[in-house]
Amino acid sequence: MWAAGAVGVDLEDGLGPAGRHAAKIAAVKAAVPGLFVNARTDTPWAGRGDERDTLRRLDAYQEAGADGVFVPGLTDPERIAALVRHTAVPLNVLYSPTGPTLARLADLGVCRVSLGSLLYRRALGAALDAVADIAAGRVPGGTTPSYADVGALGRSVPASTSANSSG
Repeated sequence: MWAAGAVGVDLEDGLGPAGRHAAKIAAVKAAVPGLFVNARTDTPWAGRGDERDTLRRLDAYQEAGADGVFVPGLTDPERIAALVRHTAVPLNVLYSPTGPTLARLADLGVCRVSLGSLLYRRALGAALDAVADIAAGRVPGGTTPSYADVGALGRSVPASTSANSSG
């Protein structure tokens, strides 16, 4: 990946042993020191472990050399702010339509926000709505960009722009 131009990766712990994941992080950082390693734990999202387990994992991953930590499933502003205060590296959260706005997340100190599968799920929902409209004999509602509009999108995104789809 590094040779291909990647500048960062998300390494997910899969809620396995924190020590094993910390060892993976340390090995990656030793092999490619300039690679940004964002260490992820799903403890809140999966409803496994408690706050102490989340903090223990984040501490272990930071000590192993993680450049950032990712904790999807957080929507409570107080809990998010507490994790920001606890971590010495940037905190990444997964955006939730039912959670804080981007501006509020920034106010809380969140440095990175991921969309995960949100855009895919929204697109799939729009596709299903269009199919239902067509099947019912209606003209599909919503916004339908022209082929030229879609083609222009590919020409307007700089090569250095990346999208984070983890989550």
